[in-house]
Amino acid sequence: MRSTNVTGVALACVLAGLLAGCSALPATGPSTQQITSVGEGKALTDYVLVNLDQRAVDILSQYRVTAFSQRFAAPRPKPNQIVGIGDGLSITIFEAGQGGLFSSEYGARVTFAQRVDSDGTITVPYGGKIKASGSSPQEIEKRIVAALEGRAIQPQALVAIQETVERTYVLAGEVANGGRKPISAAGDRILDAIASGGGLRAAAYETRVTLQRGNAQGSAIMKDLIDNPPENVYVQPGDRVYVARDPEIFLAFGAVTKPGPTEFGSEKVTLLEAVGKSGGLVDSRSDPGAFFVFRYEPDSALKQIKPDYDGRFGAKVPVVYRVDLRDPRAYFYAKGFTVRDRDVLYVANSALTELQKFLTIIGQARNLASTYETLDRTLINPRN
Repeated sequence: MRSTNVTGVALACVLAGLLAGCSALPATGPSTQQITSVGEGKALTDYVLVNLDQRAVDILSQYRVTAFSQRFAAPRPKPNQIVGIGDGLSITIFEAGQGGLFSSEYGARVTFAQRVDSDGTITVPYGGKIKASGSSPQEIEKRIVAALEGRAIQPQALVAIQETVERTYVLAGEVANGGRKPISAAGDRILDAIASGGGLRAAAYETRVTLQRGNAQGSAIMKDLIDNPPENVYVQPGDRVYVARDPEIFLAFGAVTKPGPTEFGSEKVTLLEAVGKSGGLVDSRSDPGAFFVFRYEPDSALKQIKPDYDGRFGAKVPVVYRVDLRDPRAYFYAKGFTVRDRDVLYVANSALTELQKFLTIIGQARNLASTYETLDRTLINPRN
């Protein structure tokens, strides 16, 4: 009799454990109800839910990346007319006739190079130390002529900046020729800077450009800089430009054939193409009416899509777009909806799939109950 009690207790525990699993069925992600509602009469608080339609697609098609233009917008740097410490100068001194200090078989002139010393000066033969740092080449020319008056024959000087240290930026990463680069007198934009490094080693649509200026940093895909000219900002002295192969990807989860990260593999990917790249939906599991895209949107775009949005999330808004692929029009929406880097695509399981899981658990419980019943009978009436 004791064994029967033990068996009954064990059976009750197993059944309770299995049936408890009905409230937390194994799944690859949240259910449709969990995404679209948090309870009767309650509003979503962690993100904004948008049912994708043609109006939303039209608004989003006007979106342009603003990684650089808003954060790093600056006018063209002034022409390189101020000499700094460490700069390399080319100095030419002329005399009015032969027989002077700088006369030689090549004429009455001499050209030499000087680098501005740490104290901000240069050294001119027969003229001594001359202040150069913080001055224009024309000012340095006048000081050289003044230092040589009475020694050289009607001297004149020409000063040109050959190498600048203060007016430079650093170019590094996946370029043919990186290093410290001078900013030209006309000013250089990011694309100019990359061109000065010998160009890219990877395709523009899979190359990420990162710009660091002081404590500020931003990054964008190279193709966006080409397509959106305002993003191609001027490089400033002290900037660091880093180029790396970092393909754009989207992540697909749930009832898709090939879940996980997938590279765009082209310059632009629509939502319909992304579904294809993920192998399509799993017919036996997916809910075509529960196809979701998770991303952050600028608040300016969301306010156009949902005029009643209260702005509670700030500049970047977590948005979940819902696409109902049971509606034929949704295929046109999906064809016009452009996937962005690091978007998350999720397809929820159908309600039938969840029911099948529930019935499977019940079936397991029945099988175990039968096993325990047989074991119980064996313990009561053991065979000799």
